[in-house]
Amino acid sequence: MPGELSFVELLQPHADGDLLARLVCYAELIERWSQRHNLVSWKGREDLVRRHLLDALAARELLAGSGALLDVGSGAGLPGVPLLASRPGWRGVLLEPRQKRWAFLRLVVRELDLNAVVERERYQDFSGGGGPFDLVTARAVGGHAALLKWAGGQLALGGRVALWLTEQDEAALRRLPGWHVLSSPLPSLARGRLVQLRPCFT
Repeated sequence: MPGELSFVELLQPHADGDLLARLVCYAELIERWSQRHNLVSWKGREDLVRRHLLDALAARELLAGSGALLDVGSGAGLPGVPLLASRPGWRGVLLEPRQKRWAFLRLVVRELDLNAVVERERYQDFSGGGGPFDLVTARAVGGHAALLKWAGGQLALGGRVALWLTEQDEAALRRLPGWHVLSSPLPSLARGRLVQLRPCFT
């Protein structure tokens, strides 16, 4: 839009080299597709970068070395696409049951040359191909108790689940038995939390 900074200018303070190129390409694809399809809610380029891409990247420190990521209800690819773009040693599965978003994700994976596959199904119907997973992620997916019960069966030894939540949702999860919970604030949302959960065996 006229007067807005470019995606390169907005992302340059947070990424460089190959990651910057991938994130810019991804943001441009979202912008272009959003002219015809409602992929994700955003109010301009700065909002898209700050509230979606940077919030997704808040979990990149959880992806050390190499591993396997499962992104549940991936939608427009958040948080899975930015995370996989930032960690080339990781491979991923993006689960998205809606046809238009599934088609968009297939394009994104191809254009960004991500080591990922896109599956068009609900997580409840997922057969588990590509697992077990070192990290299961979900953002803007409800039914957290049911999701965690299912996700526990997808995790590799030492694996964890990362959820993007409100403070209220985090408080509810802390009452669930069987999980060790850590959380940290998200960069863009005053009351948003990145919540890490590990299964407890004691």
